Amino acid sequence: MILKKLTYSEFTDKPHVWTLDGLLLEDINLLVGKNATGKTNTITKIAWLGDILAGRQPQLLNSANYDVEFLDNTNNYQYKLNISMQKVEYEELTINGDQKFIRESDGKGQIFTTQFKEKMNFQLSPNQLVVTSKRDAIQHPFLEELVKWAEGQRMYAFSSNMGKDTIFLANDMININVDPRDTNSVIGLYLKGEREFPQEFRKHIINSMNKIGYDLCNIGIVAHPSLPVIPQAGDMNGVVLYIGERSSNTPILQPNMSQGMFRALSLIIQITYNTLKHLSTTILIDDIGEGLDFERSSSVIKLITMIAEEGKGQVIMSTNDRFVMNNVPLKYWQIIQRNGGQCSVFNYHNSKDKFDEFEYMGLNNFDFLATDFINSKWEKQ
Repeated sequence: MILKKLTYSEFTDKPHVWTLDGLLLEDINLLVGKNATGKTNTITKIAWLGDILAGRQPQLLNSANYDVEFLDNTNNYQYKLNISMQKVEYEELTINGDQKFIRESDGKGQIFTTQFKEKMNFQLSPNQLVVTSKRDAIQHPFLEELVKWAEGQRMYAFSSNMGKDTIFLANDMININVDPRDTNSVIGLYLKGEREFPQEFRKHIINSMNKIGYDLCNIGIVAHPSLPVIPQAGDMNGVVLYIGERSSNTPILQPNMSQGMFRALSLIIQITYNTLKHLSTTILIDDIGEGLDFERSSSVIKLITMIAEEGKGQVIMSTNDRFVMNNVPLKYWQIIQRNGGQCSVFNYHNSKDKFDEFEYMGLNNFDFLATDFINSKWEKQ
């Protein structure tokens, strides 16, 4: 299942209103726009929806109005959720136009039951969602696809340290307990991947790093140089990642890696684990390519988009980097423009003539944004 359409608003009756309209998504998407137009905010709103539908977000927002569409091989899911003052005002799911449940602000609603083939009444507390509270694979199997989408979503802030400043503490190096959604737990996830896929995991990571220009021949874990053992924790070990390069006999420990290298390594470790686990995921990456040079940022994007092209997930990225923009085809672009608190999105679906017209200009993709071509009056000669 992929997220196909997103319309969102919050604080609609306040001066700090923020709305987003026109986001029509494909398997591969690149959010572009000038600074402070809403790229990160858009990705954050998608991530929050995934967290709440997966039951990972116990507290509701003060204001959020979602109208989203999901698409699987045969069905169109439309999900609506309105929240105010951390209470659910309205929630509804329809599949191919057939209403599966509806819930009002008093918590009362109706939901279709497969066993009895009719709608049953219910009432929830104001801060409970139908999707998480009524999950039942026998009575309400239609909720499972929404939850699977949410549980498979992964959010990566590429401009963050991606776990570089984090060591891994464990007194059991065989039974690794780690949340694969936590980007700071990359060391634990690496250990988990090595245990579960002893023949493939390490090889996949090295090959991927080679593809993006890092000439690695080895990767593993080692005791932290200044913290080999935590005295207070007895036999609890503190470990970090290391990599080996073909051109050097000296391994590079995690604290000594460049930020750009570690971001790429962290992202590849996490995506490799999800791929080998056959998890169909929605990959959200904010500021893709940040800290990498032109060639490596281009290679990282090719690696990520290949995952979506092979049908292994949906990719939604954002960037301010001209190198990234020049290496992602315009057909994947989502141009966000903001006027006050209102954000509009231009893409190949709603602005086909402009996108096609620019193809005749012979300019770099970045110029499409830099010249504000989407709003220009230029005509093809």
